[in-house]
Amino acid sequence: MKFSKFSSLLMLLAVFIMAPNAVSAEDHGKMDHSKHETPVLKGAGHNADEHAKGEKIEIGRMKVTLMPEYDGAGLIVIKEGKFADKSMFPREVTFNIPKGVKKITDVCSLSPGGQHFCQLFEITEGQNTNILNAKLPYSDFFIDFKYSPFEAKENSTRTFTYDLSSQYDIKTLEVNIQKPARVEKFTLTPTTANTYEKTGYEYYKYVLKNVKAGETKSFTVSYYKADTAPSVSVKFKAMGDNRIFSGNIAEILLGAGVLALAFVIVWRRRKTGV
Repeated sequence: MKFSKFSSLLMLLAVFIMAPNAVSAEDHGKMDHSKHETPVLKGAGHNADEHAKGEKIEIGRMKVTLMPEYDGAGLIVIKEGKFADKSMFPREVTFNIPKGVKKITDVCSLSPGGQHFCQLFEITEGQNTNILNAKLPYSDFFIDFKYSPFEAKENSTRTFTYDLSSQYDIKTLEVNIQKPARVEKFTLTPTTANTYEKTGYEYYKYVLKNVKAGETKSFTVSYYKADTAPSVSVKFKAMGDNRIFSGNIAEILLGAGVLALAFVIVWRRRKTGV
């Protein structure tokens, strides 16, 4: 009985150690981050209301990546960048997102050390776009979402136009479009993109300077695809890339298991008199 109580406590301790870290990358992607509040916003720095009205807010650099049919039938959009003046944060900011987007995967603010802090946000209806409102503790941001601007059917041509606009001036805007796997007749408008290869995929890159607030930049993508399978196998990716435990948690739990097994062996030998 004594050992039974000890082993139970040991198991509870292992669960307690494991709980904060046992989240896979796949589970993280499925989380609804709009329900999670970061403690960084509470009492961190000055408030957006402390800035005078009419102040000039600019994005220094923003990179937008479009990935059609990457892990499913839709389009993945990733926006990342930094506002020009980091001293203006924390503050509330707004981003334009397509009308078809009603759910966001991640809205994060990046600390100087590169840590992602997921933020509360809300989406409101705009005239030409939907509006994403969020309060960022830091000037660097990371946003990603997925929606379906085209229908993926076998032996068909997929065509969509992504209209990109901003609530703020952007000093440098970089747009990267990934070419899906197994496609033919891949075309882009504008046709002025530079190409490069990364992780086995061909990308098309645009670099635009001094994009004004409210100015719309449109990118049209068209290609023929015989199948409806995504570029990457989600199951294979999850098995190959995800790590269930972070840091040294796996080693700690393994050690705890070995220790528990040793106690079982000793206890059984004493009980049987071996």
